[in-house]
Amino acid sequence: MFKDVRRVWVVQQKSTGLFLNLDLCLVRSLKHAGRAPDVECAHETGRLNLERDYEIHTFFEEFDR
Repeated sequence: MFKDVRRVWVVQQKSTGLFLNLDLCLVRSLKHAGRAPDVECAHETGRLNLERDYEIHTFFEEFDR
């Protein structure tokens, strides 16, 4: 059986290794990192909040329908 998955993007601060959460605060855990719906949104969030000190990571995760 196939699982329902979606592609998500997260923003990570390069200098600290911390991730941005939905409140735009930095958190250590990838589990608590905010998920962006697309790469453009992730880049805009990174630029506005971390200037050039960010990188984007993408992966697939399960979701509830």
